[in-house]
Amino acid sequence: MSEGFGGEGAFQVKGLRVLVAEDEVLVAMLLEEMLGDLGCLVVGPHATLADALEAARTDEFDVALIDMNLAGERADPVVAEVAARSVPFAIASGGGNWDLPHQPAVMLNKPYTFAQLEEAMTLLAQSRA
Repeated sequence: MSEGFGGEGAFQVKGLRVLVAEDEVLVAMLLEEMLGDLGCLVVGPHATLADALEAARTDEFDVALIDMNLAGERADPVVAEVAARSVPFAIASGGGNWDLPHQPAVMLNKPYTFAQLEEAMTLLAQSRA
């Protein structure tokens, strides 16, 4: 399989099950729409640390997109659970020094564009290969 976005031999994002941990309702809605446009299946979105952690422990997903600030709580336990399952993940954040023990495959700085999200999903798909 060759690297790239779209077209022959590209890493396929269509059908990827994406665990989404995002507390901002409008951002979550936009994210669901954009991921849907990419052909991804959204697991969530989960707006609280408790919900996101439960989903990270029990749901089936291929990759994860995690906002590090979920309703005022750091999402470190979600990151740890996803990393323990060896699932590639991206951190979506409005900034900050997160000093994570598990390094994400991708960092997305908010606000991000559709093209940046597509690139992130492609890189996560590639990380699974």
